Amino acid sequence: MELRRHIDKWLQEWKELGDHKPALIRGVRQSGKTHSIRLFAENNYQVVIYLNFWDRPDLIDVFDGELDIDTIVRELSVKIPMPELIERDTVFLYDEVQECPRALLSLKTVMNDNRFDFIASGSYLGVNGYVITDNTPKPVGCTDEFDMRTLDFEEFLWAKGFSDKEIGYIKTAFTNKTPLSKSMHGAFTSMFREYLCVGGFPEAVCNYMETNNIYSSLQITRRITRNLQDDFGRRRGKDNMPLFKANEVARIRSAFSLVPSFLGKENKRFVVSKITGKGAKDAGKDALDYLKDTGIITKVHNLSVPATPLSVNVIQNQYKVFTTDIGMLVGMLEDGTTEAILSGELGMGKGMIYESLIADALYKRGGKFFYFAKQSGLELDFVINYHGESTILEVKAVNGNTKSAKTVMAHPDHYGETQLIRIKDSNLGVSGNILTIPHYMAFLLFEWKPTLPAE
Repeated sequence: MELRRHIDKWLQEWKELGDHKPALIRGVRQSGKTHSIRLFAENNYQVVIYLNFWDRPDLIDVFDGELDIDTIVRELSVKIPMPELIERDTVFLYDEVQECPRALLSLKTVMNDNRFDFIASGSYLGVNGYVITDNTPKPVGCTDEFDMRTLDFEEFLWAKGFSDKEIGYIKTAFTNKTPLSKSMHGAFTSMFREYLCVGGFPEAVCNYMETNNIYSSLQITRRITRNLQDDFGRRRGKDNMPLFKANEVARIRSAFSLVPSFLGKENKRFVVSKITGKGAKDAGKDALDYLKDTGIITKVHNLSVPATPLSVNVIQNQYKVFTTDIGMLVGMLEDGTTEAILSGELGMGKGMIYESLIADALYKRGGKFFYFAKQSGLELDFVINYHGESTILEVKAVNGNTKSAKTVMAHPDHYGETQLIRIKDSNLGVSGNILTIPHYMAFLLFEWKPTLPAE
């Protein structure tokens, strides 16, 4: 089945801009980049030149010489069948472009050549030194960039066949601060629990839509997760030698495997010293940074004080770690978790699951979010800038202790002015100055942004 994605609209708008730059699409492997880009290209250009530097490493030396488009085309013509190029109606697709840094650099050269369009994509473009022994500079300021994530809840609803009008019922209720009908609330709650179990990897979502079998989809997510981990050891540098030593691969895998265990702890803060493997004491942070740069995890930092502007109050060495896809986390847990999610009976693990799913929603919408915790036990699940104000997001399954939020809000002289949004398994409601929203509305807390802000 064909999935509607946020990138579809972005690419269409990008093409319609008369003075657009080459497009650069980043995102975790298996997020659907290649499929969406190729589908767009086939529907919008007469000529599509597709180069995959992972599958065809022999294409890399095409870019060893001059990087103007005429030279590139001439060199390519002896490597692949080249159709007649049509000016203004030809697009070059550079897939897995991180494997060929000079192809990425060539985007700077072709930026002012308006004859053809260029779209580059890659899964490891955030990794510093992504090709060992290669000193090719990264082009700066010469691309229009899009950060692609796995499906968010809105895209999941599209996959289920919901129209913008039907999804608009959620958006209108959120905007007007009015509850949905009991029937609608129940239906969207049920679908959100399905999304929580299936996650957002396109292959898993398509499988679920075709089979209605959550366990089958979960196995696909688990396979994708294993493949992502296997990539740590498979990647090679410019000299065709392994990019990472065995002990470095072990550290990266150890760091990834620790994510659920730390999320299950009371304060959920990740402790780098727990990463195992030779040399882990000195290089554990590098393992986490690699996972973040490849889009597998996101780091959410603690604040010294939850006051705007939030970014200036970040504590760099204190953070929680979440997987960037909720299905990935659920797949790392034991069988039976999906049944508990669907029934709403998660038991003691519900705090980890619900906090992770809100992190999933916020991350995929492209906004900055933080948390706040003190040694005294004062802790706020998340803090965001919402409509210009520091806003506490209190995440609960149904009900829970609100003591920390109330303490912070009662002392603006110490913590700054804050407001509170409760997120729990109930319909939307307003009590005084406190807004309560259901979990399935969390994706509306940020306006959707195609490019994530840099940390």
